[in-house]
Amino acid sequence: MNKFFYLNMAWANMKKNGRLYLPFCLASIGTIAMFYILTSIFRSEGISGIIGGETLRVIIGLGRYIVGIFACIFLFYTNNFLMKQRKKELGLYNVLGMGKRHIGIILFFETLILYMVTIVLGLITGLVVSKFMFLILLNMMSCTVPIAFAVEGQAISATVILFGAIFLAMLLSNMHQIRLAKPVELLQSANVGEKEPRTKWVLVTVGVVTTALGYGIALTIQSPIAAIMMFFLAVILVIIGTYALFTAGSIAVLKSMRKNKNYYYKTKHFIGTSGMIYRMKKNAVGLANICILSTMVLVTLSTTVCLYSGQNDAIENSYPREVQITVNNAKTDTSNILLDILQRSQPEGINQAKNITVFEYFTYTTDNTKNDFSGINNKKNNGEAITLFFMELDDFNNAEKSHWKLNDNELLIYSDSKYNEDNVSLIGQPFHIKANLEKFSFSEVSFMGEYEGIYIVVPNQEVFESLRKEINEKDQQKGILHCYGGFDYQQSPEEGTAFLEEVKAKISEQEMNTYLVTKDAMKKDAMAVFGGLLFIGSFLGGLFIMATALIIYYKQISEGYEDRERFQIMQKVGLSPKEVKKSIRSQIVTVFFLPLIVAVIHVAGAFNMITKMLAVFRLTDINLFLLCTLVTILIFGIIYGIVYWLTAKAYYKIVK
Repeated sequence: MNKFFYLNMAWANMKKNGRLYLPFCLASIGTIAMFYILTSIFRSEGISGIIGGETLRVIIGLGRYIVGIFACIFLFYTNNFLMKQRKKELGLYNVLGMGKRHIGIILFFETLILYMVTIVLGLITGLVVSKFMFLILLNMMSCTVPIAFAVEGQAISATVILFGAIFLAMLLSNMHQIRLAKPVELLQSANVGEKEPRTKWVLVTVGVVTTALGYGIALTIQSPIAAIMMFFLAVILVIIGTYALFTAGSIAVLKSMRKNKNYYYKTKHFIGTSGMIYRMKKNAVGLANICILSTMVLVTLSTTVCLYSGQNDAIENSYPREVQITVNNAKTDTSNILLDILQRSQPEGINQAKNITVFEYFTYTTDNTKNDFSGINNKKNNGEAITLFFMELDDFNNAEKSHWKLNDNELLIYSDSKYNEDNVSLIGQPFHIKANLEKFSFSEVSFMGEYEGIYIVVPNQEVFESLRKEINEKDQQKGILHCYGGFDYQQSPEEGTAFLEEVKAKISEQEMNTYLVTKDAMKKDAMAVFGGLLFIGSFLGGLFIMATALIIYYKQISEGYEDRERFQIMQKVGLSPKEVKKSIRSQIVTVFFLPLIVAVIHVAGAFNMITKMLAVFRLTDINLFLLCTLVTILIFGIIYGIVYWLTAKAYYKIVK
C-alpha cells in the first residue's frame, strides 16, 4: 500500500466534503486570529506605558480567556455536526473492509490537515490584522502616544498550543465514537432520528418556572449593587429555561395545536404542525444555542456601545467638579481647614478656582429593614446591609444651589433605588421623610462599597452631631466622618496647574488622610476602560455572530438532506410541488427566526437589570441605552437575515 495512501484519502475526503469543511475552516481561522490578536495585545509591553494601560490589560486578558473557552466549546460543537454527516461515509469504508484503525489513521490526517491549514492561515491573518486592530484600540482610547507594535512570539506559541490541544481533543473524540460504533450504526447514523417524543410536562414546568424566576429577578431589581450580584443567577435561570422550553415547551405547544381539530385538519395547518413537531424534536438544542448566542451578541454590543458613547455623561455624574478632594477619618475642623487651603492657595486678586464646594458627611453601615436602621450587629431582613451617608441641610443647599427647609424631625433622602417609606427610625429617633430627591450631584463623593447607598440630609448641625454621637456610643460600627472639597478651574486645567500644585503642597502639610482626583485624569482612565470594553465587546460580538452563522449553516445543510426525502414523500401522497415548497419554506423560516424573536424578548426582559448595572458606572441615560439596544437589534437582525438568506441557498440546492 502506498505510504501516502491515507494522506491522499484524507485530502480526497475533505475536497469531496468541501461544503462541510470550508465553513468550519473559515470559522476556525477567524477564531484563531481573534485569540492571537488579543494575546498579542495582552503581552505587548507598550500597553504599560499608556494611561489606564494596566486596567486595559486586565480587560484584554479576561476577553482572551473568554475567547479561548468559547473556541473550545464552539469547535467541539461544530465538529459534532461534521461527524454526523461523515459517519455514513466512514461506515461504508468499514463495510468494504477497512478496519477502524485505518479509519482512525484517515481521521488523524484529516485533523492534521485541518489544524495545519487553519493555524497557519489564522496566524497569518492575526499577524496582518493585529497592528490595525491595535491602532483601532488606541484610537478608541484617544491615545496619542506612539507605541511600537512587534510580533509576539509568546502569543504565537500560546495560540499554537491552545488550538493544537483543541484539535487533538476533537480527534480523540471522533476516534472514540468510531471505535464504539458498529458498521451498520455508522451507515444509518445520518438518518437516525428519535421517535416523536412524549410531552415532557416536568421539563416544561422547569422551563416555565426558571424563566419566570429569571425574568422576575431582572424586572423587579431596584438596586444597582443587587443587579450585579443577581445578574449571573438570572442569566443561568433564563438559559436553563430557554433550553427546557425549546426542547419540551415547543413540543407541548405544537401538540396542543394538533389536538384542536378545527385548527389542525386544514391542509396548511396539518402539514405545517406535523412538520414542526418533527423539526423541533431534531433541532431544539441547536435552536436554543442560536437563541442564547444571539442574546449574548445583543447584550454585549448594546451595553459596550452604550458605555463608550455615554462615558462623558458618566464622568460628569461621577465628578461634578474638575478637582475633587476627599478626606477620610476627618476631624470636626477639617472642612474649615480645607476651605481655607482652597481660598489661600489663590494669588491675591486672582481667582483661579470657581464653584468651590466644601462639606462634611459621615457614613454608617447598617441593616435594611425599610424604615428602621438598627445597626449592623442586629441584622434582620436576611442580613441585607446598606451604607447611610449623612450631611447637613446647609451644606446640601450650598452644594446643590437649592433652597430646601426642614424641621428638626424631617429628612431628605436620595437613593439609586426608590425609597418609598414616609417615616424612618435612626438609632431609635423617629423622623419624617419630607421628600425623596430625584437627583444628588455629589452622590459619588463617597466610595462605592459592596452595599447599596442611601443619602440622608438632616436639618442642622445639632442633629448631625447627635446622630453621629449616638452611633459611636451604641454601635461598634462607628459613624466615620469624611470631608469633601471640590472646585472648577477659572480658565483651563493647563493654566490651573500651578494652583493645583499649591493646593497639593498645602494639603500635604496637614496630617490628613486625603485622596485627590482630577476630572481630566478620570476621563483618560474612563477612555481606557470603556474603549477596552467596546473593543472586547466588538470582538466577542463578532465571535458570537460567526458561531451563530456557522450553526445556522450546518442546520440548513442537515435540514436539506432530510427534507430532500420529505419532498419526494409529500409529492407521492398527492401534494403539488408548489404546496410542498410553500409548506417547508414556512417551517424553515419559523424554525430559524424563532431564536431571534426569543433573543429579542430576552433582551427586553433584561433591560431593567442592565440599566441598573450601567448605573454603577454612573451611566443613567436610559434613552441612550434604549437607542443603542434598538440599533444593535436592527443591525443584528439584518445580519441574521443575510446569513439565513445565504445559507438557505445551500438548503434549496440540496433539496432540489
